[in-house]
Parts: sequence; structure tokens; C-alpha cells
Amino acid sequence: MIVEKLSSNTVGKEILSTVVVGRNTLAREGLRRILADDDFTIAALVESGADLPSEFVANALPALFILDNGDGEQITIELEVLNRNFPKSRKVVLADEFEFERVADAFKSGADGYFVKAISCEALMESLRLVVMGQKVMPSELALHLSGVVRRNEMPQISPNADVARILSEREITTLRYLLVGHSNKEIARRLEISEATVKVYVKAILRKLRVSNRTQAAIWAFNNGVKIGAVDVADTFVQNDMDASLMLAAT
Repeated sequence: MIVEKLSSNTVGKEILSTVVVGRNTLAREGLRRILADDDFTIAALVESGADLPSEFVANALPALFILDNGDGEQITIELEVLNRNFPKSRKVVLADEFEFERVADAFKSGADGYFVKAISCEALMESLRLVVMGQKVMPSELALHLSGVVRRNEMPQISPNADVARILSEREITTLRYLLVGHSNKEIARRLEISEATVKVYVKAILRKLRVSNRTQAAIWAFNNGVKIGAVDVADTFVQNDMDASLMLAAT
């Protein structure tokens, strides 16, 4: 266990009080120096969130956690620990590279921001401030990724993957397309001109048939299994969501 608790004058500076979590000592020190040049107060450097001293857990001091300790399952575990012990603190993930599934898993596990290490120091600082202010900030690579998906699916009414057609009804596939672009049940009901209760029935059927536990997993399944956006209004919404994401990510 490695814990570096920094100077006591950090206590009380909660607005930008920050804990860096990472297994690599040089990486932790590098982040400390970058943050110290700005208006972030470094409360501690630790290998794992589980290593934090008891007074941190008792006082819930840090406003921000920066996780730089691996990808995939390890990040999910860290986020679960931090969300349990510091539910009001904000958490961001630093990753070596962009992978859509890992971004989705991180936000599902409670991340408030996700950045690829290719980001500039200035953009990172601005993005961290947005996170502390309560915003959810995603990597700029996600906008490029979504743009590519839109281009691959720009033709209307593309036939679904044959395997998907055997699993789901036509109406369920249409609902799944809307889930893929992030629509709420209310919005899906409005677009399909059906009741919200009926949409809930479709969503439950989709989750059961795909053997997934939530909408995020269903969307990821759809993406990985070739479900196309298809309908014009769905594709148009995807383009608008991409534009909104690009505006939010302009700082990066």
C-alpha cells in the first residue's frame, strides 16, 4: 500500500481538493505537478481508493478523484469503492486509449468524466473544472466515434442484422434503435405515437431477450451486433446528439 498524504494546509480547501489514484508512482507525481501549477489542491496520492486514510473516509474531504490505475475491470472496481465511500465526490478516469465499451462501462459505474491521455494539459484543466462544477464530460474521441457510426448508418430503413430479427420483433428493434441513440421512454413514446407504458413493455422484453440488465448494456449489445440506426428520424437525432456532444467537448 502506498499513500502520500500531502501538506495539512489542504484541509478545508474542498472546492478543488483532489486525490490522484494510480499504480504508477511516476504517473502520480506527474499529475501532482500538473495540477499544482493550477488551482487544484492535492490532498493525497494513493495506489487505490481503498488505501485512503480513515480521516478521508470520515470527512469525505476530496471534491475530485482522478483515476489513472488501469482500464476495464480495475477501473470499475475503483469507482465502486469510491462511490460507496465518497458519494458526493466527483470522479474522472484517465485512459491510455479510447474504447467505446470502456467509456460506457466507466459512466455506468459512476464516473463523471473520462479523458484519453492524448488530451493537452490546458484542456484537461478546463475539463476537470467542468466536472467539479457538476458536468459530465466525455472524451472528444467519442464525438468522432459517433460521427463514424452516423456515416455508416446514414441510409434510411436499413435492414436489421438477421440474427437480431430472429431475437426481437420489428417493434422491439425500432425501440432498440432509439435506445442506441439515448432516447428516454417518454421520447420514444412520442416518436412512435404509443404510450410510455407500452414502451416500458418493449424495453423489458428487449432486456430479457438479449439477457442484459439495463439500457446501456442493450445499446452496447446493439452496437456490437450490427443493429443499424435505420429510420431517418433516429439518424437525425443521432446527428444532433453528436453535435451537442461536440459543443460540450469543445474544450477538449
